[in-house]
Amino acid sequence: MPLHRQVVLVSDDLMFRSQLEAAVRGTGGKVLGAAVGAPVPAADAVFVDLNAQPGHRLGLIATLRQDRPETPIVAFCHHGEKELREAAMRVGATSCITNGALQAVALRLAGAGAPSGDPA
Repeated sequence: MPLHRQVVLVSDDLMFRSQLEAAVRGTGGKVLGAAVGAPVPAADAVFVDLNAQPGHRLGLIATLRQDRPETPIVAFCHHGEKELREAAMRVGATSCITNGALQAVALRLAGAGAPSGDPA
């Protein structure tokens, strides 16, 4: 039976959307986009890009955590952004990963496991 997961991506970056869609579509799921400042649709998980406008997006994570305590919130940013990753966890992200781990984490959340050979 295919997995039907619906995830939201808060990002303006088409590359990240493409990566996430490739992972989620392979499990029978769907990616919904959410523009900065727009309402975030209900979903099984929310991915938040901290590479741009991190202050605003940290606030969004805090609000989402308060409104959706059971929803996984995955923040992602550059590898060297240790303080930003820690801040995301403090305000309520379930996890904060590097940009390169995006697809593997999406597959894991969908219950499909990581692609073979992926270290994430």
